[in-house]
Amino acid sequence: MNRDLRSNRFDSVDARDSSKSAGAVLTAPNFAETLDYFSSLGFRVEEIFPADSPRRATLIGFGCRLFLEEGPRCSSTVRIRSNDAEIHRVVAPNGTIVEFLPDEVGFDRPALQSSLVVTPSSDGWHQGRAGMFYRDLVPGRQGNCVIASHIRIPTGGPVPDYVHFHEVGFQLIFCHRGWVEVVYEGQGEPFVLEAGDCVIQPPRIRHRVLRSSDEMHVVEIGYPAEHVTKADPTTTLPSSDLPSDHEWSGQRFIRFRSAQAKWSTDGQVEIADTGVASATSAAADVHVVRGMSSARWATSSTPIDCFRMIFVLEGRVTIDIDGHRIDAEESTTLTIPVGRAADLEFTRDSRLLVVDVVTN
Repeated sequence: MNRDLRSNRFDSVDARDSSKSAGAVLTAPNFAETLDYFSSLGFRVEEIFPADSPRRATLIGFGCRLFLEEGPRCSSTVRIRSNDAEIHRVVAPNGTIVEFLPDEVGFDRPALQSSLVVTPSSDGWHQGRAGMFYRDLVPGRQGNCVIASHIRIPTGGPVPDYVHFHEVGFQLIFCHRGWVEVVYEGQGEPFVLEAGDCVIQPPRIRHRVLRSSDEMHVVEIGYPAEHVTKADPTTTLPSSDLPSDHEWSGQRFIRFRSAQAKWSTDGQVEIADTGVASATSAAADVHVVRGMSSARWATSSTPIDCFRMIFVLEGRVTIDIDGHRIDAEESTTLTIPVGRAADLEFTRDSRLLVVDVVTN
C-alpha cells in the first residue's frame, strides 16, 4: 500500500479541531522506538495516549499527519513531497518505508515550434470547469509552448472560483465581451474588467474571479502552455495594498482600461499600448490596433523565439502572410511565424488584439 503525501511547508496542518483530522495510519510493535524515529525525521507529537504507557500518537510534520498505533509490523510506503526535501529513502523501525521527494515546483519551457495557424471564429467550443466554455485558439500550442484560450460564460452571476495562483511565466486576461469582476492580491477592492480591458497575472499573484455578465468572453494567453494552478485557502482577498512597483518574479501587475486608452497613429491605423512590455521588462508585449475600412497596416517580422498572435476583436480584416491570404472576421485567430510579417487590409472598421510573448 502506497501513500503520497504532499506539502508546501513544514507543519502546515491546522491541529485546532482534531475531530476533523485525517492522515495515514501506521502500526508498530516497537511503538516507543518508532515514535522516536519519526520525531528524528522532523515530525512532532500532536497527541499521545495514554500518558503513562503510550500506545497511540498523532504526529504532524511536512504538512501532513500520521497516526501511529501499537500493532503489527507495518510495511507500507509513505511518500512525502516537500519543497525543501531532497530525494532520499529510509526505513523506520516498524518496517515503514519513508520516501522524501521534492515538490514539483516550477515548470518546463518547451522550445517554440513557430508556425502559421489560422483558427476560425466558430471552431471547437467545449465545456470546461465551473460552467465555462473553452475554445483552443492555437491547436498544437506551437510545440506545447504557449496556450491561448477563448473562454465564455453564457449565463452570468457568481462564479464558483476560489483564491488561487499560477506557477507561470506569463499570463494575460483580455476581456472580449461583457464584463467580469475580479480581485487581486495587493490591488485593492474587487474591480470590473469591461470589454476591451485587460490585466496580466504576474507569476504567483493570488486572485479570484467573483462574478460575470451573461455572455462574458475573455481571451487568456499563458506561457508555458502547461503550468500548475494552486489553491490558496490561507489568503483572504482583498488584501492590503501593495506599492505600484511591487514585483512578482520580475513582473508588475498591470491593468489596462480601454476607456482611458491613449492612441497613437501608425500609418493608417491607431494603436493603444497596454503597458504590458513595461510591466514585464519586455518579456511580453500587448497592443490593440484599430482601423477604418480600407486602412492598411503591416506588422514587423516576428523576432526569433517570439510567439506572435492576432485575435480579431471586432470587424473584419484581410491578412496576407507571404501570399497566403486570410479573410478574418471577429474571433478569428492567427499566429505569425518567426521571421515573417503580415500585411493587413481593414475591410470593415475593426479592432485587433496583437500579442507577443518571448519564449526560451
